[in-house]
Amino acid sequence: MKKILPVIILCLIMTLALVGCGTNAPASGTADTKGKANKDVLKISVAAQNNSGQVFQYMAEARGFLQEEGIDVNMVYINNVTDALTALSGGKVDVLSTYGTGGPLIQIANGQDFTIFGGYMIIGETPIYGKRETEWKNLESFRGKKIGITRGGTADTVIRGILSEAGLLNDVTFVEYKKNQEVLQAIAAGEVDFGGTATGHQLQAADLGLDVKMWPDEYWPNHSCCRMLATSAWIKDEKNQEALYRMLRAYLRAEEAMQGNKDEVVDLVVKKLDLDKPTVTSFVKSEHMKYDSDPFKNSVIKMWDRMIKFGYIKENNIPIAEHINTSIYKKALESLIKDYPNSQFFKDKLVQFNQNNS
Repeated sequence: MKKILPVIILCLIMTLALVGCGTNAPASGTADTKGKANKDVLKISVAAQNNSGQVFQYMAEARGFLQEEGIDVNMVYINNVTDALTALSGGKVDVLSTYGTGGPLIQIANGQDFTIFGGYMIIGETPIYGKRETEWKNLESFRGKKIGITRGGTADTVIRGILSEAGLLNDVTFVEYKKNQEVLQAIAAGEVDFGGTATGHQLQAADLGLDVKMWPDEYWPNHSCCRMLATSAWIKDEKNQEALYRMLRAYLRAEEAMQGNKDEVVDLVVKKLDLDKPTVTSFVKSEHMKYDSDPFKNSVIKMWDRMIKFGYIKENNIPIAEHINTSIYKKALESLIKDYPNSQFFKDKLVQFNQNNS
């Protein structure tokens, strides 16, 4: 009996240890290796503008999600949308991220075989500014006025879409500028009455004595700002699909980690880009900035239809829905729900996906 007792005790200790190991499954957002599965690391290059950051990327790097998912993302900063689209079509980069929706749609309408597969922002902080003394009550306040824009930018396409739906498009005069700063200067100088810019110019506008007069997302919710896209030929390759799948898993995990952690996001953007903290805070924490990795197929199609209506895209037989791939994102999201069954965030994202990608 004395010889048997130590053996029994040892067996009990081992059993308790095994039970303990089996009950400590990682919560959603914690470091694990479910996504990587001992696969070789895949590489992908993503082009983005450096005036609003790439928050999913920065958070995914900081939390180790990219490494865990087995994906190495090389960021390439290109501020001019034309140069970015040229780089994509020429194979210099694999993916575009922060270049709006209007510009890529025009390229598709002109024959470029691009495919949208995910998102970065569904609404961006793209307000319409005016001098502080300039009166603005509602859309009728635009009637007979001059509006400064950068052609093809999100602020441009969205305000045109809103005015077109309101029947006011022919009652305003658009004045085009090459840079957002030029739009602000034109408003301050009285060359135009109002003007719309891309994200990140609120503090500059305030310094020029300008106020936000209108937020486009209040008139056109989920209007589709920055989409992620690649060439259709590149996406057809199975290895590239796997790379996008891994990247989207990492970005979705980063999106979850961002919830309630905007201060961390601000610090990451400041660290990565040559932007001061007040500027970054002004757009990252704005209620009119909505980061979202969902493809939002329905919103893209709605923008396509409105751009045809106000003349930026000519009537054509291009089936725009065939240039939107939602399957890779859905696969990534469903795999995360399986891996993290306790994550309400991923479950809610699937409900949203089904609503916005029918």
